[in-house]
Amino acid sequence: MQNIKITAVNVAIIDKSKKVLIAKRPADKPMPNKWEFPGGKLEKNETLHECGVREIKEEMDLDVELDKYLGYEELVFENKDFTLHLFTANLKDHNQAFKLHEHTHGEWVFIDELINYDFPAFDIPFISKLRDILC
Repeated sequence: MQNIKITAVNVAIIDKSKKVLIAKRPADKPMPNKWEFPGGKLEKNETLHECGVREIKEEMDLDVELDKYLGYEELVFENKDFTLHLFTANLKDHNQAFKLHEHTHGEWVFIDELINYDFPAFDIPFISKLRDILC
């Protein structure tokens, strides 16, 4: 059986105090109760930038501008091959408040606080790259 190939974009939204928005996955979804940078799957005829902006609007009801590309990780999860891209982003309006549509919790945290949250292993290289940018 051939693995399904999926491209996804996650976004590390950084506010003006240099906090990063993280979100907790629901218990009934893959990687239950893990924390992540919000985002999702690339749709047909969509660029990575368009995907990141759309997913953040759909999941968090925030308008963002993508900033730096931090790279990608290749992983296999539940017989699916993923290419997961990560971008940083800024809020278009710093008075926006996030609304959760896909996650059970969301928090603005400083980069050094991320060690207190249970992230999937594939996010660790992204966290390291974020630390380099923010510190």
